[in-house]
Amino acid sequence: LRGAVPDRWLELTLAEIAAWPIEVDRRPATIEQVFDVSDGSRSRWLLQGDLKQCEFVGAGMRSGDIVVESSVGYYAASFMRGGCVVVQGDAGAYAASSLRAGKVTIEGNVGPYAAAAAPNQSRGMAGGELIIQGNADQWLASRMRRGLVVVHGDVASGCATRMIAGTLAICGRVAMPIGCGMARGTLLLLEPQESYLNEGLLGFTPPSLCQLSFLPLLLQQLTPYLPAGLANEIRDSRWRRCLGDRAELGLGEVLLRQATEHPPSARLNPS
Repeated sequence: LRGAVPDRWLELTLAEIAAWPIEVDRRPATIEQVFDVSDGSRSRWLLQGDLKQCEFVGAGMRSGDIVVESSVGYYAASFMRGGCVVVQGDAGAYAASSLRAGKVTIEGNVGPYAAAAAPNQSRGMAGGELIIQGNADQWLASRMRRGLVVVHGDVASGCATRMIAGTLAICGRVAMPIGCGMARGTLLLLEPQESYLNEGLLGFTPPSLCQLSFLPLLLQQLTPYLPAGLANEIRDSRWRRCLGDRAELGLGEVLLRQATEHPPSARLNPS
């Protein structure tokens, strides 16, 4: 679906939309050869069917809304500059790569290089929001420069590599290494991981207790994007901070949440 986005269809007739050129298996085709097109809002799309092999959904869009009732292929919402994309399934590699603005929600898992630099690009995500309600594969937020990424599940190795700025919040477990070559930016690990708290992170300063003035505000901003119940658990948590990557003289920070003895969500209220 490269080039097929709501902001380019605002003034088109239904016949013109049906004749819009796309590629199928690297061969020229039209929208009507692949999709059943029904008339409706040009700025709000609903895509249905098996779209696991459909690439570039929402890529480059500047405005509008796309809801996909399926998983999608590579490059979903890449180079996006506005609008909203919701994928009610998984997304392939390079989801939201080189994202500039807008909001992207993936209700399943994402492949490698989500919110990272697209191929042949030096910059990763530079604005906008990416919410991943499942797990994330390797190299998440590589070369990220700005924006917000929230992952509800687990994250594979290599996240925040060469991160320059922005915020990455991870609710599940994270595989090492993380933050290699990190220059600036904030990485929050919301699930307590004792090995990281006790042994630290390779390339970063030892974990130290911190009371940061901006942290309550940051957590408040994150609350709408977090899984139900987690926001209450982290509100009164203690945090440790690591700075790095020291090999790059970096000033990036990793905030490690400490476990509490009785998290609020685990308490039982007798009836």
